Amino acid sequence: MKALKKIAKINAVWALLAAAIVIAVWLIAYACVKNDYVIPGIGQTFSALFSLLGDRTFYVALGNTVARTAISFAISFVLAAVFASVSAVCRPFKVTFACLISVVRTLPTMAITLMLLIWTSPRVAPAIVTALVLFPMIYAQFTAAIDGVDSDLLEMAKLYRLSAGVRLTKIILPSVAAEVLAQVGAWLSLGLKIMVSAEVLSYTLNSFGGMMQQARLFSEMPRFAALTLMCIVIGLLLELISYGLRLAVLRRKGGE
Repeated sequence: MKALKKIAKINAVWALLAAAIVIAVWLIAYACVKNDYVIPGIGQTFSALFSLLGDRTFYVALGNTVARTAISFAISFVLAAVFASVSAVCRPFKVTFACLISVVRTLPTMAITLMLLIWTSPRVAPAIVTALVLFPMIYAQFTAAIDGVDSDLLEMAKLYRLSAGVRLTKIILPSVAAEVLAQVGAWLSLGLKIMVSAEVLSYTLNSFGGMMQQARLFSEMPRFAALTLMCIVIGLLLELISYGLRLAVLRRKGGE
């Protein structure tokens, strides 16, 4: 635990350094271009950000986008956990399903979004696309974590003739919990990025992506930059929440 806290402090320092570098590059680029329609200034961007924070429609759009992202992630997570669990106890299923995962992983996101817009609506299409992109990644993480479970424990479970269900719930899932939870924030952050991109392409009304598309169409670059900055902040918060979950799981395991 002390090692994790030390790593967290070091990561925080490097994160602040990275933020300082980004701000410095932003200032230099703004000074070189001197065109608010290409690169908005930091002051203008934060002014637009504060304006957004006082706008009720912003919170409605943000809530809709975050809710769709959470639903897409939850569906992908549950399905990945179920299929990875089956793969852990059934080798033929794992080999067969790996081929299907390869197909899903190679699907072009933009093409799928455009096709789904024909079959569904601008609200539904981004959610399906996000789930399709996240599912192979989460499934791969589950299977990798399961493959890393202590083989001696599994051999002992077979020796004592424990059922597949008992092996799964008492040995495999507790062993992979910390490793999987460590990635939840990254998956949610990626899911949010995919969702916003799909909403921009779909021009989903009352959504974060829809607001970005409107800002682009009306050349409101400070507003566009403020929305982008808010998206980054939310992604970082999601990763911090994930890190907190991982620490909680490790503390619980250490206390047992």
